Amino acid sequence: MKAKPAGSKKSVMTLANKITVVRILTIPAIVIGMLEQAHVWVYALLTFSMATDLLDGLAARRRGERTRLGAFLDPLADKLLLIAVYMTLTHMGVIEVWVFVIIFSRDLLIVLGWSVIYILTGSSNITPRVLGKVTTAVQMAVALLFMLEVPETIHHFLLWAMILLTIASAADYVRLGEKRLGEWT
Repeated sequence: MKAKPAGSKKSVMTLANKITVVRILTIPAIVIGMLEQAHVWVYALLTFSMATDLLDGLAARRRGERTRLGAFLDPLADKLLLIAVYMTLTHMGVIEVWVFVIIFSRDLLIVLGWSVIYILTGSSNITPRVLGKVTTAVQMAVALLFMLEVPETIHHFLLWAMILLTIASAADYVRLGEKRLGEWT
């Protein structure tokens, strides 16, 4: 039996995946900072998280290091961050519970839909949607802006724009799921 040359096995912990893991590890610090009202700390960490969300994808594409783990971890990191931040904003009384429920429901729908498709078809191909990426970016930006002192009219506009995008994105994922299941049957 021949020995494999050193370095022949591709590592799943690529630079992009390491960046994503760091993003996940910042979530507890962001929540603690929000609860302690350490605004500078929270702004810095949220901005860092948003930047690393862009950097991990860029690193994966540029370095040719796209992995199944990365395709799973990146959207998971986004969902964990957004759920934690919006749950904390709800707890703090910055947003109402129904706003959190809409955001959480979309993410739950995506995860459950992907799970059903995987169970029924055996396909683990996670395909991010443009509307989904835009919605995630808007949700992150709105979360950051909610912690700033901005006029209430701007808050309301941003809130409703985010809610409409979230609902549209959920509908888009449902349509995609129906299509994928229709192709399978």
